[in-house]
Amino acid sequence: MIRLRRFLRRPSRPVAGVLGAAAAAVALGAFAAPPAVPAYREFKDWVVACDNARRCDARLAPESGDPSDLRLAISRFAGPEGTAQIELNADKPLPPQALQLDGKPIDAADQPGPKSAWQDDGEGGKRLEEEPALRLGRQLAQGRSLTVQTRQAPVRLSLDGLAAALLFMDDVQGRVGTVTAWRDPGSAPASRVPPEPSLPVLGAAPVPPPLPDADAFAARVRSRNAALLAQRCDTARGAPAGMVDQALPLTASEALVMLNCWNGAYQSAALVLRVPRNAPENARPVSLPAVPGGLPRSKADDPAVLSEPFYDPETGALTTYAKGRGIGDCGYALGWVFDGAVFRAASRDEQRRCAGAPGDWPTLYRTRMAPPGEPATPPVPGR
Repeated sequence: MIRLRRFLRRPSRPVAGVLGAAAAAVALGAFAAPPAVPAYREFKDWVVACDNARRCDARLAPESGDPSDLRLAISRFAGPEGTAQIELNADKPLPPQALQLDGKPIDAADQPGPKSAWQDDGEGGKRLEEEPALRLGRQLAQGRSLTVQTRQAPVRLSLDGLAAALLFMDDVQGRVGTVTAWRDPGSAPASRVPPEPSLPVLGAAPVPPPLPDADAFAARVRSRNAALLAQRCDTARGAPAGMVDQALPLTASEALVMLNCWNGAYQSAALVLRVPRNAPENARPVSLPAVPGGLPRSKADDPAVLSEPFYDPETGALTTYAKGRGIGDCGYALGWVFDGAVFRAASRDEQRRCAGAPGDWPTLYRTRMAPPGEPATPPVPGR
């Protein structure tokens, strides 16, 4: 299993280094190659994730680890016309003139309200896009804190690190020195911004025939592979008593079997096996490629032991979801797609710092499924 404590902190690229490198590029009129992606960085109270298509997501995640009742996130798609967006989510609707930057009300045109550019989802979530989002984001990058007046009490949101986070986003998307940049827009035209990369295209296997008597098959796999279970499962973390094994159709000749491995305080894990339908004693751990964007696997990690795994034979999608702590404000969610022969990396959502919104983690890797007649394409690392 992948142990989440390794994800909770990781040294980020020094803020001074980011600012200095970008300033030097602008001063020399040079536009260096953007950093490789997927990329994940921490800047004081902010984390930034840029996926393999160079969509970047900066979000407030205080170093203190204290969760907030409000979520503030700034994101942008890659490319010259990449959409900029600011999201502010609260449990309840905000009153008029709710925002103050460093103790002073921001311009009325930038305040959430019925006549503003903010879009309201009706549940406390608000979204600002395009030029209004760029204008406000550039203001926020100059401040130290954003105070949001809720109907209960004012909530202070730290902006420490946001300027460096937005500059890193500009660097990843090739915007430094152009009119599209979040930080210190330059005179270079939007046409200097590299186009948005294409996503890898995956093809799923045909839907397999049903697996007869799946529960009995899973029981046979468990009883006939005791040595494998003892070798791969962490029995010290709790016996699988009361948990349910699963067997699902994978191909016409194989099943995908998930045998529960251990119980934790707020999640469990299973050993995932590929098993011949006619030989349940010949189970072997599933081979899953690393999904780009994560930290290197340690020798103790077992890629065939997944936290809260789920498999859908209709789509060929296998997923795992692992929380870093009980409230789920950090962790990762990974996905693979079975193409009829092997599993292909499909998705990664991850937040390493425990200070976000439960289950709402930024995306580091994504793909799309090929429609009928379109061939699958392999990923291009580091684009």
